[in-house]
Amino acid sequence: VLISPSQLFMLTQITETSTINSRKCLICSSSITLCHFGMDCCRACAMFFKRTKLSGMKYACGSCDRKCGDEKTKCRRCRFARCLAVGLSYDGPLRVNRKPAELSQLFPMPRKITKQKIPSFDQDTLSVNANPSKIERILERIGRAFNASEDRRRIQENRILGDCNDCMIIPHPTQKIYLANHKNFVRAFNVCCIETRVFFREAFPSIAELKQQEQDMLFKGYINMFNMIESHFRTREVWGELKRYLMGSVMICFDLEGTDRWLEDEEGGENRQSLLEAMLSYANSQFTLLLPMLNKSQLTKHELYAVLALILCEKATCSNSPEHIMCVLDKIREKVIADLELHYKQDMGLDGISTRLGNLMTLTHAIFECDSLFQVFFRLQTTVFDL
Repeated sequence: VLISPSQLFMLTQITETSTINSRKCLICSSSITLCHFGMDCCRACAMFFKRTKLSGMKYACGSCDRKCGDEKTKCRRCRFARCLAVGLSYDGPLRVNRKPAELSQLFPMPRKITKQKIPSFDQDTLSVNANPSKIERILERIGRAFNASEDRRRIQENRILGDCNDCMIIPHPTQKIYLANHKNFVRAFNVCCIETRVFFREAFPSIAELKQQEQDMLFKGYINMFNMIESHFRTREVWGELKRYLMGSVMICFDLEGTDRWLEDEEGGENRQSLLEAMLSYANSQFTLLLPMLNKSQLTKHELYAVLALILCEKATCSNSPEHIMCVLDKIREKVIADLELHYKQDMGLDGISTRLGNLMTLTHAIFECDSLFQVFFRLQTTVFDL
């Protein structure tokens, strides 16, 4: 019996879905889609175990009887004990915890030369003009880099669309939006990749301390997730919600009811229709994962900037990056969380921040899961459709 590529893709999706639904985390019993550290455990429990091992933290039991339930947020001592009980292990480099006396011997304090305290700064807290009197918050810097990148992309996309003879304008009350076809989207995507690299350097200057190969590795894992969350956030800004049009770039959007325009007529050969069906199937899988969390979180611009940083940190964590890279990203994560707390309390006037912060973390995990789906879809394109 011959099976078409689209049927093969759907069969793979059904098999994977049934397998995923039956897998549970051995520690907290939540549903999982991926293995971490070689075991069936969720990303949250794996990262909790790794952080505990790296920091050497010791926890006290919340109920004092060391018999707490399997809720991962209830008791960290019992959660860590369950990690050890199921055989979870981390063989990477560990940080050495030293007492203050040892640290003073290793790093003696310099002689006091003035009475005035000299503040210390790093590349993630300095302002644009390196003026110590005004420290730029990390979310402000990410937002500034994001908006500058958007302006540059808009100018270049305007030129690209001006050269196209078959560009269709979609009616919109305030903006000029064009319908995507294969030719103009590929050119716009190339611009997006270049400008995202510029954004990457401007938003996270401390990453410049790493080797070029390490920077390339981080960017390679980052760009797809960046495009994903930016596309959905821009869609909500332009169209209110996802119904028919999905923004693919600053000025170009996809018509979800007109998939024939997604590819050139000769693209895909005799399997062109199957390829379009596979593309639509991947898009629907992405929407199923992301849209509920986007509707629940109702992202503000500041929260978008935070997510753009958190997906970078989570991707590197789940990829088991070297310790010196994790140290750089840990500092970024700490500054982002601290900035978010200020945003929630000062700008939004919220007393409790746990709900919105939890929604952001769940959204970050959903983006990571969508990235895993994209890797499966990308392999399908290169193997079945030979693209």
